[in-house]
Amino acid sequence: MGNICCWPRPGKVMDRAPMDAAQLHQEGTSAWLRYIDNGHHSSDLAETIEKCNEALLMHAAEKKHHDTQRNQTLLTLIFALLEQNLDRPLVEKIEGHFSELEGWSDLEKVHAHAIAGRLASGYHELYNRAPSDASLQHCLSLYTKAIKYSETIKDWTELNLKMAALYRQAGHLGEAMEVIKKAKAICPADRLDLLSSISVTKFLLHRDIYKSTESNQELENAVIEGEAALRVQFDMPPSQRATLLTGVAQSICTLSEARPPGAELKGKGREAILYARESVGMSVGNQLIEARIVLADALSSRRVDPTIQELDEAISLYRKARSSEALRGDQELLANLANSTCFRCETGGEVPEHGTTFQSAVDLYQEALAASSDNRWNSRIANNIACIYLGKANNTEAEVDYENARNNYLKAASYLEVVETEFGDLGDANDVGYYRDQAEAIARTINRLREGVRDASPRHPSERKPTPKRRSTARGSLN
Repeated sequence: MGNICCWPRPGKVMDRAPMDAAQLHQEGTSAWLRYIDNGHHSSDLAETIEKCNEALLMHAAEKKHHDTQRNQTLLTLIFALLEQNLDRPLVEKIEGHFSELEGWSDLEKVHAHAIAGRLASGYHELYNRAPSDASLQHCLSLYTKAIKYSETIKDWTELNLKMAALYRQAGHLGEAMEVIKKAKAICPADRLDLLSSISVTKFLLHRDIYKSTESNQELENAVIEGEAALRVQFDMPPSQRATLLTGVAQSICTLSEARPPGAELKGKGREAILYARESVGMSVGNQLIEARIVLADALSSRRVDPTIQELDEAISLYRKARSSEALRGDQELLANLANSTCFRCETGGEVPEHGTTFQSAVDLYQEALAASSDNRWNSRIANNIACIYLGKANNTEAEVDYENARNNYLKAASYLEVVETEFGDLGDANDVGYYRDQAEAIARTINRLREGVRDASPRHPSERKPTPKRRSTARGSLN
């Protein structure tokens, strides 16, 4: 439903006996007034449309195409038609009527703005159902027209936000960013609702650009805009705030993992924990599951030097998420739980009574491998399994552990060689060489152990590689 306050009301009833077209016009506008003032009854709406159409037919018979009364009737008809479910034929019909009215000198901007904005929304809904370049351009042109008729900064900004959302939806991120920057430049400082929406939109856009470019600067910008939106003293709907908190925390975690070792991010990592924890406290359903996962990611990040208690909490949160039917076989969740379990065992020792052991981490990694078809990602998992077995072997010198480590290094190399063969991607050649070198060194150690040269067996350094985060967006909507 549009802005009823903008819609035309009937003028004073003429004193002289009306002509047929005039009488139909009067009856149509009277029905319209009843509709907008007395409960939006469908019978009044139907009468409005019927009488206005009959009046227009009378005007056409008399060839009064630019008569003032005719234009008033057409204006009332347009607003009545906009109250119906807008399928494509109806939207196109209304747009045709509007085109006739645009040349009318008495057309008020407030009416033109309301019509153009509602038509743009109607075409936007049609684009959502069946996206195409033609419907995209048509929708954008109507938003542009509505902006032209805007008389307040609020209307202008809201329409630019809608246009930015449409550009983003269509994947035109650069155009969306330009539109939203214009909106921010003119938005009054006291319009906290609009400033919040602008920052949220910029957060989403920077994060979208990061996904396609993997530019850390874009992710940094996303965090800046997301935090700006959170600082605005505006009563954001709880569900929207929770989703934003989760998204900002997630972005900080991803940025932390993307930074080179030694980069100072401990403070931001702690902020991610606070954001995610706040989101957990106000989320429900799937939104709560996602918030718990992101909190677990933040708590188990090596960049924050987590305590044993924080690692135990992360493991508990991952396990809760895993109990969800939708995520029971999620390979990323399995790998993250395995990573946290391994980290906890390295830091504070195994806790067999709680199922927190190196072997349970291996089992989780194996389950993640079985669920995944991403060979580059699988190579990281195989490497991490190899690291666990190699760590055990370096302590026990058990041949079976060395053999398990060697086999998994070979698997890690084989996964990447498949990537090279299928996609011609040689970017992982150094990793392939590292995995095969590790496997060969371990084979030599196994041979020395078999020969009884136990004291000379070397300690092999290992490098556990973080599994890439593929959960890129939080559940819930910020749009």
